[in-house]
Amino acid sequence: MIPSAAVTTVLLAALQLIVFVLFAPFLTATIRLTKARLQSRRGPGLLQPYRDLAKWWGKLPLESNASGPVARYAPPVVLGAILTAALLVPEATSRAPLLGWGDLLVVVGLFATARFVLALSALDAGGAFGGMGSSRDVAISALAEPGLVLALAGAALAAGSSDLGIISAFGIKQGIGLLGPAHLLAAAAFAIVIVAETGHHPVDNPDTHLELTMIHEGMLIEASGRSLATLVFASELKLVVLAAVFSAAFFPFGGATEIAPGPIALGLLLGLGKMLIVGQGLALLDASIAKARIMTLPDLLGLASLLAIAGLGIQVLLP
Repeated sequence: MIPSAAVTTVLLAALQLIVFVLFAPFLTATIRLTKARLQSRRGPGLLQPYRDLAKWWGKLPLESNASGPVARYAPPVVLGAILTAALLVPEATSRAPLLGWGDLLVVVGLFATARFVLALSALDAGGAFGGMGSSRDVAISALAEPGLVLALAGAALAAGSSDLGIISAFGIKQGIGLLGPAHLLAAAAFAIVIVAETGHHPVDNPDTHLELTMIHEGMLIEASGRSLATLVFASELKLVVLAAVFSAAFFPFGGATEIAPGPIALGLLLGLGKMLIVGQGLALLDASIAKARIMTLPDLLGLASLLAIAGLGIQVLLP
């Protein structure tokens, strides 16, 4: 007889994976539509990302003469790392689907793995712009990851555990009392990291077509067909997972504390609503400020680390 805990794990994992996979292109569509409306444009429809993915998936990838096995097998590895991270983050409930399989450090490591493999793929293609985009992305990630880890460390220190499920349950239990100075500083640091990790203004322009200014898009310039569809979907899914981490670690209010259909459905709707809020914030940034010069990005990303360190200091000195 199959234990009930195993059945719960499988059902939660399946539900969260299906919701994340279906919602990721929609979240990207809402960002593009809001950005277009703020710029007095009509903008693409909400189904356009799904059409793009279907169109690319129906074509075979074309490879340059310099491409090797790295560029060929990198897209599924990148997508697999992001999908695994998605199952380690609680969304509808305070319990992650793969409870006990990994904590926030594993999630950060999976993000780093996906980035490293994508950068290798861009270099393996042999294009000039792919190499330039990968070098810039790796440099930005080296500046953003300290802020990411330190911000999550503040939430982990408050909850007494690095498990995102325990952190989320602690936040739900604390209620409005969770929102102290240390917590808000860590949340602000993580918000800056989300902007950097997802390639939005002022760090990157997700809609640029100028090769000399591309960072993330530069790494995809040699991809085509199913490879391009896989990498684009992985980047859309990464935004959803980061928004879920942000919600679970810093604003877990509304998450279900018991495994029952009603609380899970309510927690899922509230979780998707919080993701939409994150997306609208990114759209507002894209429409209101210009892309910063790359030499000024260390100051912005250093600010994230300083905010996170300040939050950690307050947490230690004034718990």
